[in-house]
Amino acid sequence: MPWSGANFKALAKKKEISLTQLSELLKVSRQTVTAWAKGKVPKGDHLIELSRILEINPGYFFFEDETQKIISVPMHRKRGVAKITEKTKQDSFQMAKQYEKLFIEASDPGLVPVLRVKRSDDKNAKALAKKLRELSGIEPHLPMDYKHTFHLLSLLNIVTIFSYFPDSVKDYAFYCRIDKHRVVFVNNNTNVLDLIFPLLHETIHAIRDEEENAIDDPAEEAFCDLVASYIQFPSEYVSMVANTIINRRIGIQINLLKEFAKKNSHSLFGIVQEIKKINPTLDLNVGGADTNLKKEFLTIGKILFDVEDVREHITRLNALSPLFVKILKDQIENATPRKVAEWLGLESTLDGKQVVEELKRTRFSENL
Repeated sequence: MPWSGANFKALAKKKEISLTQLSELLKVSRQTVTAWAKGKVPKGDHLIELSRILEINPGYFFFEDETQKIISVPMHRKRGVAKITEKTKQDSFQMAKQYEKLFIEASDPGLVPVLRVKRSDDKNAKALAKKLRELSGIEPHLPMDYKHTFHLLSLLNIVTIFSYFPDSVKDYAFYCRIDKHRVVFVNNNTNVLDLIFPLLHETIHAIRDEEENAIDDPAEEAFCDLVASYIQFPSEYVSMVANTIINRRIGIQINLLKEFAKKNSHSLFGIVQEIKKINPTLDLNVGGADTNLKKEFLTIGKILFDVEDVREHITRLNALSPLFVKILKDQIENATPRKVAEWLGLESTLDGKQVVEELKRTRFSENL
């Protein structure tokens, strides 16, 4: 989405704030602010602070063509030390654009759930998490697994698309809106243990979609993280694990944590972070153990694509993303094998042809 230096300059003039004053407030050089006025895009932190000073949503500073009215700016959760660059945003936008025609021609999703909170605080985070856990059908005392997480997305009318992300998009998942549809893209290279938390994070973005939150707003990101952590790990489970490992030797603590994580399909890092909230003195380095644990679990791409039978592939895809499969079935008569292969991330047009035939077959069977 192109930056509008003219919009930036006009708003500053309207607010009676000179470019020199802005440079002083933002602690950048006058030349930097002048470059923004000429069309250079401010870095993320500068954009957020600039929006705060000028009291405007960041979207005001960007041009909006017809495509960008259909596809919202993808929202990313920062992954470790990886930076969310302009190329990250541009490439993820192009990923979404590949599905533009598919969603424009899809049936209207109808009313979609939107959950609002008056304050983004701990109390509301817990209340929102409780509602979503109940909706998912997970047992109250168990942590969320990836199957219940995908089921929750479907119940919330969020379409999940699986794809191999380009190197510039260093995410497990990201959220955007395409036409009237709320869509979460999932990186096929992600281990299922790593996927649950970021997927829940993007789910919170999706159900708060109609609220006017600033893009990359740290407070919004922190709230989505908080809700996601409460959804994934109920307090009852965290307390039970914490009480089990307390006063044990470090080696035994790590082994017990591995047993819990393996049995309940979650990462070691995630549960340790939750235990630290109630026991800040806990000091465990589980990096190596976490890496070894993940070797026992597959990536989401392997779960979907490590099959020889196309029917099994469609069955697995439908189990995790039934809304996406339905959209494909509804339009399969007019879709080319090449386009279907592209939408599904298949290796060849031949694979796409087999999927087209299978989708037509199942669609015909359903209509009998």
